[in-house]
Amino acid sequence: MNTLLIIDGVRIYTNASGNYVCFVSDLDICNDGSGPAHGDPYHQSQTAYYNSGKYLNADVDRYIVVPPQIRSMVAPVVMGCRARLTNLLTMDTSAAVTGDIGPSDKTGEAAYCLAKIVNSKISHNIGDSTRLYFFELWPGVPANVEGKKYALEPAGG
Repeated sequence: MNTLLIIDGVRIYTNASGNYVCFVSDLDICNDGSGPAHGDPYHQSQTAYYNSGKYLNADVDRYIVVPPQIRSMVAPVVMGCRARLTNLLTMDTSAAVTGDIGPSDKTGEAAYCLAKIVNSKISHNIGDSTRLYFFELWPGVPANVEGKKYALEPAGG
């Protein structure tokens, strides 16, 4: 594994081909997408994954959020790719889709419904600042989460 980049002390790793990326970070909550804002002052009604105009919903779709550098620094397609989130303390884990792009200076964000699976104590606006969440993604491999299949969406496409 090689270091792809470091953001706020979080080392993001990838393999030589770029078809596996991982990092350990905290857990911030994303409420973005077609669902309600839940009082989130930063809520956006869209996600980077748009599935022909149908945006994800943080209450329903299990998605992770990645910094934009990951999308631009690995060759395989990132949006819509297979992902997984694991709480390294409890080992609670869930399959996910890579479904949104966050700020370039932040790691460790997941849709509310996904975050709730790996940490039942979070709320719509309060995550966990402990860096014990393992984020994994497989660029170039379409996600299949709970029987829902996602298409890969290239940047600019």
